[in-house]
Amino acid sequence: MAGVCDYAERMAQSLPELPADTLVSAVDNARRGVVTHITIKGERAAAIVSGSTLAMSQLLAVLLTSEMAASALPAALPAAFPWASSLPDDQLKAFAGELREAVVAESPERVERVLDDWQAVAEVRAGERST
Repeated sequence: MAGVCDYAERMAQSLPELPADTLVSAVDNARRGVVTHITIKGERAAAIVSGSTLAMSQLLAVLLTSEMAASALPAALPAAFPWASSLPDDQLKAFAGELREAVVAESPERVERVLDDWQAVAEVRAGERST
């Protein structure tokens, strides 16, 4: 079985490590058969992102550049993220503004940070977490 292990080890070493700067580059890498690594909650994971997920991400980023669409975001957040229902209107607006900026910047890491931070705030407000 040494041959099988040697082959698997050689294959693992031959794969280039390409960081995904954006969701778009991750999908492009996957289409070319390149393993893409992303960070989720501080852990590195290999990922392949579907074209439909990319399309939804691009549509959301474009929609959020529109003031009219962005103005509906605070009211929509509790439906998308039930934990946000404990946030008062002024905090929902602040959350929406930060999330909009992160999405428009096409920064998955920033989106994750905004969601994590605001979920922590909401959980403290709801008494589900202490500071």
